[in-house]
Amino acid sequence: MKKNLESWVFGDHRNYLQDRLTLQVLGQTRALSGDQGRVTMILLGHQLEGIAKEYIAYGAHRILLVDHPQLAFYRTDLFTTIISDLIQEHEPEIFLVGASEFGKELAARIAKRLGVGLCANCISLGWDEQRERLIASSPTFSGNYLARIVWNTNRPYMATVSSGIFSERPYDKAARGEIVKVEKNLNEPSSKIHVISSVHEPHQTTKLEDSKVVVVGGRGVKNSEGFNSIRELALLLGGEVGATRPAVDAHWTSHEQLIGQTGKSIKPELLITCGTSGAVQYTAAIRGAGTVVAVNRDPHAPIFKIADFGVVSDALTFLPVFNMEVKNHLFREITDLYRTQVNTGRDQLSISFGQRIKKLREDHKMSVVDLAEKTGQPLEYIEQVESDSLTPPVSFLLQLSQALQIDPSHFLTDQEKIQIDGKRQEGFIKRTQNYSYRTLTPGAEDKHLRAFMVTIEPREKHKIVEYKHPGEEFIFVYKGELELTLGNKVFHLKQGETVHFNSETKHKLQNISEEKCELIVTLYTP
Repeated sequence: MKKNLESWVFGDHRNYLQDRLTLQVLGQTRALSGDQGRVTMILLGHQLEGIAKEYIAYGAHRILLVDHPQLAFYRTDLFTTIISDLIQEHEPEIFLVGASEFGKELAARIAKRLGVGLCANCISLGWDEQRERLIASSPTFSGNYLARIVWNTNRPYMATVSSGIFSERPYDKAARGEIVKVEKNLNEPSSKIHVISSVHEPHQTTKLEDSKVVVVGGRGVKNSEGFNSIRELALLLGGEVGATRPAVDAHWTSHEQLIGQTGKSIKPELLITCGTSGAVQYTAAIRGAGTVVAVNRDPHAPIFKIADFGVVSDALTFLPVFNMEVKNHLFREITDLYRTQVNTGRDQLSISFGQRIKKLREDHKMSVVDLAEKTGQPLEYIEQVESDSLTPPVSFLLQLSQALQIDPSHFLTDQEKIQIDGKRQEGFIKRTQNYSYRTLTPGAEDKHLRAFMVTIEPREKHKIVEYKHPGEEFIFVYKGELELTLGNKVFHLKQGETVHFNSETKHKLQNISEEKCELIVTLYTP
């Protein structure tokens, strides 16, 4: 490696804080330069001194800053001319560009103008054993092979670097560097291209490249319905969705989720890849992943060579079963957390019940309003649960399980089942001890749905004053007349009339006729 090696990086600051690609290229350039080399960032734009200082904190030794209002919008014609002139003037050994759409076009134009070679979409960069020649690896032949590439004697070494391959350097606020302002005469229009307007596209809260958990679907999920299982699993795990080229080409998902040579490279802590064979361009883009779980029906699929765990199964068969197991695990975790908080208090927990509910809701990309609607609870109730200002009854676990479409019965202890069933029986006993009744659903004392034939004597009040219980109630006046007080409202019902109401509302009954009042009452308790 040449002493005092001069290496340059193009500073793509449009999405600098979002996808970190420029910082990854900067980090690898510092590694290539060693202790004696100098890394220079080429920064074009307008009013960029603040960003220039940030790049120094991330490892740049020097910033060549070209600041002009005409450079506020990215234009390949102006950028190509300016950077080509600077390279010819300063003669750096290396010039690296992040492989964004703009970066690929810019690098190709500069390489053509300078007459030098360009290695596209590099996934590795390093020196040979003598540390004299730079060697790169890049997917080729539709990603089926990895090509090792060396440059000829022409300089600079030029390459575009794929996203997610290299690591950025830690931020060092105390780092020192030089900012050199370069003057360029751009007052006269240098081309016929004019930018009319620019609109920033909203970005995801968590980008695919930054997600700690990614679930990828390939050709093996077979159809859009199968790919929906990929989305469901990603939601359950609080992760992001990725896809290989066949899934994108089949329009099961958008190009934004593409992982591979012409897509994105990722480094999640957990990667679950389903129905993917393991083509080189894909495996190169996921090589930074922590734990890899692969699902493929072909036991000889190349994807198993890089997987930590492998499942030989058809993805379309495996995913629904696995997703249900994940749901069950999540609910088991919540019920265990609930028991601990109720029995020992919140102080004994690293995460409280309310905090876990909030995280679960956010992982499922549900708003507070969504969870309130799915559990049948008021918005304020969910907010109180999540803030731990309210510890809900065990019955809330039932409502939560319904929202998540999970059967909770085998996660609840016998005591908890008794508590829930006891609430149903309580409504049955209290109501039946105070007036004449005949059950229409014998043996259903601990079931969700029960029906009774109720008889109230003439001019007598129901002895339960403002009774209420969880669930719903339906009353059919079979004979006579009934006065129903529901909250602050009074209803008079005659023979043949019905009423359906939320039994959480306080209610009482009275026979207002001279003859017996007979009712068919149906109770639903969750």
